[in-house]
Amino acid sequence: MENETTETSTSGCGSLILEMGTLSRLTGDFRFEKAAVHALRKLWSMRSSLNLLGTTLDVVTGEWLEFSSGIGAGVDSFYEYLMKAYILFGSDEFWDMFHAAYLAVQRYFRHGPWYHEADMRNGRATYWQLTSLQAFWPGLQILVGDVAAANASHREFFHIWQKFGVLPERYLLDRDMLHPTEKYYPLRPELAESTFYLFQATKDPWYMEVGRSIVNSLNRYTKVKGGFASIRDVTTMQLEDHQHSFFLSETCKYLYLLYDDAFLAGQNYIFTTEGHPLPIRSSWHEKLPEYYVQHNCTRAKSKGHAFRVSSMTQQLCPATTRTLNNGGPYLESACHVPDFRIDHSCRTDDECGTDSTTCRKRTCSVAGYCGLWVFVD
Repeated sequence: MENETTETSTSGCGSLILEMGTLSRLTGDFRFEKAAVHALRKLWSMRSSLNLLGTTLDVVTGEWLEFSSGIGAGVDSFYEYLMKAYILFGSDEFWDMFHAAYLAVQRYFRHGPWYHEADMRNGRATYWQLTSLQAFWPGLQILVGDVAAANASHREFFHIWQKFGVLPERYLLDRDMLHPTEKYYPLRPELAESTFYLFQATKDPWYMEVGRSIVNSLNRYTKVKGGFASIRDVTTMQLEDHQHSFFLSETCKYLYLLYDDAFLAGQNYIFTTEGHPLPIRSSWHEKLPEYYVQHNCTRAKSKGHAFRVSSMTQQLCPATTRTLNNGGPYLESACHVPDFRIDHSCRTDDECGTDSTTCRKRTCSVAGYCGLWVFVD
């Protein structure tokens, strides 16, 4: 079509399954879900050998246009929808995709409590920056059960919020400064969203204090006669005449639910990336064999013959097939997460990674080194 572009983002084509799957189950017409699953599978097939995806691609040529990727803009809801699709529809295929993608993020993007961006082809860091859209990640980690990691990242995001009074769109971690052209705050909901999830998981009243700080800042800096205005520059708090719809559908909603979750009592809901609740129904977990065919099981060998197995059934930790420089296949642990420092020194457990052999979380010893320590009374 005229004036149409063939460029799209990973999140754009990989975040359709919740809405399309729900529509199919409500109407009985599974064309919608089939199309969304097809798009998701195609996108997943384009991942690198590191299980990383890029940020933008051409839907006609099927080629990546931007190889640098992270957990923020252009990719964020792709990860979110893999996990939430598993919760909503119960297909193991969604879980297997998410599990592999999550481990890759923890291995190649994580740097202590922060997440930088990296090249999907080799895992090398590209941009050391915090973006406001990344603040959804702690909330997603809560759904996975990774509470400690979620808490650590959330506190860093809130620290930046406290520094400026709101969360700037982009902050350069390697230079400890605002991005020169992206100093704005468009009333984004991600920090409020993660705060809500963390309080639901921990019931720690500190998160209610965080919510109160967010509400106070919104009232102090953004409230105007006709609603709430976006901030053009967080250093001057200059406003612009714009209020995004997500401020109502997400920011206000998550802040409200933080203090009054009666709506959720005794009921199971999952929220879409735009904050719309979808009911979790056991009847929706009926798998459709035509659509849900396993494509990403781990390959194992027995007596020289390859067969498909679930990585979660292996005696050792989950493994993925990789390729050496000489072309020979080998298995490398997919659960390995490196320590924060190359010399394995540490100050807290959060700076220790995950052991590649046992898949156990390493801890920081009294001497200040990461390891699998055994304590004997």
